[in-house]
Amino acid sequence: MTVHATSTCRSLTLLHSPMKKILIIEDETIISFGYRLQLERMGFEVVGTARSSEEAEVLLQQHTPDLIVMDIYLKGTKNGLELAQEIHARTPTPILFLTASTNPEIISAIHALKDCHYLSKPINADSLEDVLQHYIRPVPVRP
Repeated sequence: MTVHATSTCRSLTLLHSPMKKILIIEDETIISFGYRLQLERMGFEVVGTARSSEEAEVLLQQHTPDLIVMDIYLKGTKNGLELAQEIHARTPTPILFLTASTNPEIISAIHALKDCHYLSKPINADSLEDVLQHYIRPVPVRP
């Protein structure tokens, strides 16, 4: 299996936190659904999914996630990088970017953000789980 994972994290601070609430911001519904299923199987609580920057803003007013899993390209008026800057102006919530982009400007912009990490698409369940298990530990799911 080939895993395309690249870290740009300065400090994801969830390593020792007890409860893990995750918000998914992804414009493709089927991909978002797949992430949600995988995260819930891993023991994380998905507090919501958003397809656009506007939907994300509404969910962020309703929830305080421990981590945001976000695409760079979103529906709505803002892309993931712009939304991340606005989020970090209000809260230090870590963000895991999932992107197919190899554009050096986008990668540099991700590097410039604090409390972030990224995975290069395509992302399979194993690579997502490996990264999340490395940085955050979910509450075990009871059978």
